[in-house]
Amino acid sequence: MEHPAIIGGVGERLVEAELLKQGFVVATPSVDIDGCDLLVECGPNYFHKLQVKTSKLPALENHKPTGYRFTNFTSRAADFCIFVCLLHHAFYIVPMSKVGSGIKVAGDGSGHSKHEKYFSAWHILKENPHEKTVT
Repeated sequence: MEHPAIIGGVGERLVEAELLKQGFVVATPSVDIDGCDLLVECGPNYFHKLQVKTSKLPALENHKPTGYRFTNFTSRAADFCIFVCLLHHAFYIVPMSKVGSGIKVAGDGSGHSKHEKYFSAWHILKENPHEKTVT
C-alpha cells in the first residue's frame, strides 16, 4: 500500500486540478498550517481555506463496500473540507461546520448519509460570506 502522504498528495492535486477546471483561482500555501491545504478565491481579495482528506478505497463490512469513511480531524481552521474518494474519482465539498467528528459517504452521491448533498457541490465555494446581498 502507498504511504498515506502519497495518497493525500494525490487527493490534493486532484482537487487543485478540478478547481482550476471549474474556473477558480487556486493557491497552495508553502507550509501546511492548521490543516489548510489549498486556498481558493471566491471573490475579489477573498479566499476560502480548504482542507483535503483522501481515501483510496471504500470501507468493507462482511466483504462488501459500505462507503468511504473519514475521521481524525486534527484542525478546524479551514472553511471547507473536501473529501476525495479515489476509487470513484468523486469529491464532496462540505463546510467544516457540518463535518462533526467524521463522515461517511457513498462515493457516487447515491448514499443515505446527510453529507451526500455535498457530492460535487463546487458551487458552494463561490459563496462569499463577506458580500452583502440587497433584498
